[in-house]
Amino acid sequence: MSAPTIIDAGPVHAAVLAALHAATVGADVPEGGEGWSEAWVARVLALPGAFAALALAPDPVGFATCLPAGEAVDLVAIGVLPEHRRAGIGRALLARCEAHVRGSGAQRLMLEVAAENEDARVFYAALGFAETGRRPGYYRAHPGGQRRDALVLTKSL
Repeated sequence: MSAPTIIDAGPVHAAVLAALHAATVGADVPEGGEGWSEAWVARVLALPGAFAALALAPDPVGFATCLPAGEAVDLVAIGVLPEHRRAGIGRALLARCEAHVRGSGAQRLMLEVAAENEDARVFYAALGFAETGRRPGYYRAHPGGQRRDALVLTKSL
């Protein structure tokens, strides 16, 4: 497989981003948070300082979405379709986000990850993220389950 093309995405890509979120991140929505509908994604991407990247290989296979948060930028979500994982697409999306963060003048990139998501934790640690906090019960419960904690991970840029 050839390397994907990473493009900047905006409100016009809301339907694609919402579909990729459902197929990759799915139920990992903060408790009390709104789901990733096309309308919600379009509203978020229209906010000042919002940024999204889309991986094309040649069809959409991954995405990342970032929002400004003071001196930091919050990586709200990143996902790659299962059949395209472990091919460097997540790293390429994250690199695009980091370049955007540096260009915005922010000093840190932060994110939340489910505490039990060992694969994601290893991925982020390998890229220089460190645990800086914990949010008990941050993620909605899966059907029949309990709410899940999130770890806050941060990388200085």
